[in-house]
Formats: sequence, structure tokens, C-alpha cells
Amino acid sequence: MKIKNLLTCTATTLLLCTSCIKDEAPNAEADILSCILPAEILTGTSIDYNRPYDKSINAYPIHIEVNNGTDLSQLAPIFELTKGATIDPPSGSVQNFISPVRYTVTSEDKQWHRTYAIQIHYPSTQSIPTVYNFENVQTVPYNKNEYYVLYEAASGYSTLTWSSGNQGFALTGQGFTPNDFPTGISKEGRTGNCVQLITRKTGSLGAMVGMPIAAGNLFIGSFDIGSAMSDALSATRFGTTFYREPLKLVGYYKYKAGPEFYENGTYTKKKDTFNIYALFYEKTPNQQMLDGHIATNNYEHENMVAVAVIDDAHEADEWTRFELTFDYERYHKTVDPTKLANGEYNISIILSASKEGDKFKGAPGSTLMIDDLELICKQPLR
Repeated sequence: MKIKNLLTCTATTLLLCTSCIKDEAPNAEADILSCILPAEILTGTSIDYNRPYDKSINAYPIHIEVNNGTDLSQLAPIFELTKGATIDPPSGSVQNFISPVRYTVTSEDKQWHRTYAIQIHYPSTQSIPTVYNFENVQTVPYNKNEYYVLYEAASGYSTLTWSSGNQGFALTGQGFTPNDFPTGISKEGRTGNCVQLITRKTGSLGAMVGMPIAAGNLFIGSFDIGSAMSDALSATRFGTTFYREPLKLVGYYKYKAGPEFYENGTYTKKKDTFNIYALFYEKTPNQQMLDGHIATNNYEHENMVAVAVIDDAHEADEWTRFELTFDYERYHKTVDPTKLANGEYNISIILSASKEGDKFKGAPGSTLMIDDLELICKQPLR
């Protein structure tokens, strides 16, 4: 319910202008903000507390990775909650995490609750799938509406749940059906379904906070709703553990630019274009994930190992094949086999209907369709 905080900021500011001061109402938030465990058992992998509701488990999932050998049956996590909220089972109580444990957080005003399923697990030795056909989708509830979340599941692989800015777009109140959101699916794929990314207007709320458009996007990583309004580039966090050395990213696209390009408060004759790129980088204790700043910094970062970027993006009415080669020479680095086997590298693929969408520049209506995407890698899975 942290979304409510963002939406009520403006209303709160207006209320401060009134001459009548009232007692603060009980808080209506019911969120886990952080989960504290002994630092020595954690692998250092970033924890995502903002994953969307998962209908298959009827809860909001939180995954926490701990070192091999940790006794999962005797863990007592301590939780930081939104103001005044309570949690059951109690914070600090010993629980058996050999299986996921369900926690219910109740708001201070007792009117709201949220159920979490917390899985504490050892590092996976499986890579994510490398072929993406965009056939698997679920709807995630938001108030009385829903938006799409895409995922990839295959035997012998770790399930990959794609991320997007849909959760942020939900704040604008412009998404009345799943197809109103920037990231969705189309049945007109090259084979079956495909992902469909559309740059959307964000309405009066978006315009008020300097975010007039939302580019349809899809990426491997997570979306931090807490940063969406204050630092949008930090909200898109790119990467997941990968145990293979990527060589190429190939796939098919269709693209149609929107009629009018919006930037700096006005529409211009500038032509919109899309972006497709992939990152392969090393994780370090101080840098577990890269974020949306990487593109604005021309893909430069000390942790980068290789990058693949489309350089001939253009409109196409028919399915058009692309093949992007990972450039290792750019960063003068080679892949360490031991680090690779230990899961010390991350991969991310990023797709956007408007290349400058991260700067809130783009043409509403610009539509990018992607299908039959594949990472071609050097070595077999472990």
C-alpha cells in the first residue's frame, strides 16, 4: 500500500494550507519495508519488497537468499513495517523456512491487511530460461483494476518473472483495463502471443509531477515503486543471476512511432524510436544491481562486462529479425569461470517503446512488439 503514500502527497500538501489543524488519523498502510536477518548468513543479493501480487500463492512474494548450510528451520526475521502496523506471526519469532512462511500485516487503523509469502532459500544453481516466447501471463490486481505481468517457466530452469513500469503507471489512474497499461500482450505475435509495449499519456497526475508520458517497457530485474516518483531511473533495477556467458541476443520486432513527440512541455516534429539492449555485469558487495541510469550514462559502469545494443532501430510493419552481439572488448574484461559458476554475474534484457522514455520524452502511441527472443550463450548450463 506504499502506492497510497505517493498518491496522497499532493493532497497532504493542500491540507497543510488550511487553517484547521486536526489530529493525525491512524495510518492505513500495511507493508513490510524490510526484513532483518544476521548479516553473516545473507548472500548479499538485493531483496525486492515490491514484487506484485501472485495469484498462484494468494500473497505478495518476498525471496531472501542465504548462504548454503544456513539452518532454515530456526530463523527469526525482524520486520520493519509501515507506521503503526502489526504482523502475524510476530516479528522476531522463530519460524521454519524450509517451506515458505505466510505473514499477515495489518494497518494501524485495522482496516487494511496484506499477506506476504516469504521464502528464504539457498542460492539457485539454475539459470533463467534463454528463450522467451511471451506466452505466459497473469493479471495483477490494483484497486478495482488489473495489469499484466509476464513470466517464463521451463523445465530445468529458474522461473523468470519479467518486470515493467506498469506498477508505476497504476498511480496515474489511467489504467482501467490491462490493455490500457504501457506493457501488455498481443495475440498477433509471430508465433502465438507477443509482448506489446505502448507509450502512454499519464494524465493530469503524471503531468503535475513532470512525468507526462510512460514508455511501454519490459526488463529482467525489479521495479522499486518507492523510488518511482522521486528518482524514476533508480526505480528500474536491472539484472538477475546468470550462470552462462552470453554471446548474442536475437529476436523479432515490429514498430510504429506515435504521431507526435512530446518533450519539454510541448509536442514536436521529432521522430520517436525504440530501444533494445542487454547488460552483462559483475555483482560486487557495494553494487548488486544496476539501474536505469546505465543507459543515460551510455552503458558505462565499472561493473559492466559486456553490452549488446540495437543500432539500427526503425519502423517496421512486418516482423523484422535483429541480432545483437555482446561487446566484451568495450570494457576490456573477460569472464571469470569461477565467478560465473558461483553466480557472481547478472544478466538483464531491456525493451522500451520510446528510447528517451526514461527522460519522459516520447510519442504517445508508439508501439513496439517483440517475439521469439533468445539469448545465445557460450557454455552449457551447470
